[in-house]
This record gives sequence, C-alpha cells and structure tokens, in this order.
Amino acid sequence: MITPAQTTSRLNKDIGAVVRPLGFQGTRGTWSVVTTDGVAQVNVGRSVMRSVGGGTIFVNVGIGVVPVAWWEYLNWRAARWGQPPVLLDRNATSYRIGFVETRQCPEGSYYHLRLDPGRYPATVTTTEELDRAAALLVGAADQLAHTALDLLRPGRYLEALRGISDLGGAMWEPLVVLLAEGGPSAELDAAIEDMRADYANHGFGPPDMEVEYARMRAAAAV
Repeated sequence: MITPAQTTSRLNKDIGAVVRPLGFQGTRGTWSVVTTDGVAQVNVGRSVMRSVGGGTIFVNVGIGVVPVAWWEYLNWRAARWGQPPVLLDRNATSYRIGFVETRQCPEGSYYHLRLDPGRYPATVTTTEELDRAAALLVGAADQLAHTALDLLRPGRYLEALRGISDLGGAMWEPLVVLLAEGGPSAELDAAIEDMRADYANHGFGPPDMEVEYARMRAAAAV
C-alpha cells in the first residue's frame, strides 16, 4: 500500500527521468529550462480529497511558458509600476501567459487514485493503480515537455494563440504584445482595436498602457 507522500515521490522520480534528458533541471516536482528565448517549466501537482467513502489522490502534470517577448513586457510594466524586475529564471513562470498551456494537455495528464477507506492514514488502494497513474503521467509529461520547448521557439506561442477560437478578455494583452514583435501590421492594428472594444464591453479601463508598449515595440522592430 502506498501513502500520498510516496505517490508524489514516485511520480517525481519517474517524470524527472523523462524531462531531464530534454534539458529540464529541478526537483520536487518542478523542472525548468531557461534559454535566451524564455523559460519553460514542467510541474507535478498532488491534492488529497478525503470523504466518508475513502476519497482520492488527484495527481496531474502541467507546463508553464514565458516567451522572452512576454518577459520583456513584464519588466517594462514592472518598471512603470515601480515594481522590482522579473528575473529570467525558473520563478518567471509565476507570470506565465497560461492560455495555450492549459489547452494543450494530452490524455493522461491527470489521474484519480482511490484511497482505501479501511486504513488510516489513508493509502492508495493498490500499487498497481499507482503504476498505471505513473505510466499515464510520464507519457503526458514527455509530450508536455516537448510542447513547452516548442512554445519557446520564436513566434510559436503567438501562432498557438492565433489558433484559439474563443479569443477574448485577458488574452488580448499577450496577443498584442507578441504581435508587436513583428513590427507594425494590419493584424496588430486590428488586435488593438478589438482589445479596446472588448475591454469597453466588459467595463474594463482602456488598455492605454498595453497599446503604448505595443506601438513602441513595433516601431523598434522595424
């Protein structure tokens, strides 16, 4: 029988063995790659939900990506607000964009392991179930690690954003910022106008700061 802590230890070991050869470094369920193109991260999560019937251990694997163009904007914004700069390190993923990562979770990126209601402290029902969870999450972690590295390539996160059909709300900010990297364009102009309209429609203040940065960055890219 396996405890929740042993579950985490096993998953961290197995997933770490898959992502480290791809350049990810770290431990305790968080592995990161820091390059001149930005930061990519793979992480493992665990939560225990107990109930009268025993409950479950929910485990999952996910990614976070900070393209360097987004990181540069974060620092420009931080300086404008009088805040300290965001370092280009593993902690930068606290400011990740997030929209693409959450839409590219392969099958097997999460699993519920049933807890044995007849034991205390609560334990996983069988070691076979943990083996199945590990196999699924390791396979998903391999796919997600490659996805995260791909999203760091210049222009790839922007391309992925363009592919989201329900673009709106907070997604406009990263779209406009990443579009500005390519210089002035009709697509950037249209995105700025759509962002203004969407913000107004939801009662948000005008995105003047975002537009100022986008115009400045696009002009510098010429």
